[in-house]
Amino acid sequence: MAEPARIRPLQRARTPAHEAPEESPCSLLRYVEGPDGRLELRDLPLTPEDFLDPQIGDILVQGRPHDKVARDLTDLLERGLASRSDILVVHELKHLFGPELPGPGPDISVIVGLRDPDPDMTSYDVTATGIPPSLIIEVISPSDRRIREVDEKLKPKLYAGIGVEEYLIVDPPRRANNRRFQIRGLRLDGQRRYQPMEPDSQGRLLSQVTGLLFGTSAKGDRIEVIIAATGERLLSSNEEEERRKAAEAEVARLKEELKRLRGE
Repeated sequence: MAEPARIRPLQRARTPAHEAPEESPCSLLRYVEGPDGRLELRDLPLTPEDFLDPQIGDILVQGRPHDKVARDLTDLLERGLASRSDILVVHELKHLFGPELPGPGPDISVIVGLRDPDPDMTSYDVTATGIPPSLIIEVISPSDRRIREVDEKLKPKLYAGIGVEEYLIVDPPRRANNRRFQIRGLRLDGQRRYQPMEPDSQGRLLSQVTGLLFGTSAKGDRIEVIIAATGERLLSSNEEEERRKAAEAEVARLKEELKRLRGE
């Protein structure tokens, strides 16, 4: 039996001072097999090529603001669409679009019409299922212009080409947008070309494939997701937990008040 691969401590790649970018670069954590057969976890600069076509197992490090926004949105959509058995919401799962195309790992991908998905899938093979994602949401990098341009310029062409009906781009607060969230949307037209989504009177974008409205809060400090048919805003896990605790506290208060009135 072959000896299992051993893992070396994290190795960080250094960028020469004369090549230091003006903005903070994103990084890529990747296991690389060394000459002795041991796996080394390398911390590498994230290139646009690796960002557009990462390897399975890569960890793309784009900073805490990006990660928090992407995870919070995933949480909202997973619970908001949980009643739909025909919808799968995935986060940073590599997609396989074909042998000649790059396979990105979108921040959030909503796949409509996929029945009985493999719970242990390590990638989503569109060529095998014939079902492209209906909605992809990318949270652009606040700190690395090269990576932002992949989300803003290269991915729209790729996603339109394989039939992703809707594409939302979330821009987290940074100096360039006055520290306020911004959101843009694209939808395929009859010629399979993206056209800008028209916001409603409150600046919200309607995702037709999910029936959800995406907008920003009045202060611009968060993305809000609303059920279009009811106007109900989806709550985060933390908000629901706070609401549950407040309800329990109110029930306890009413019980004590009832005891007081009864003279108990």
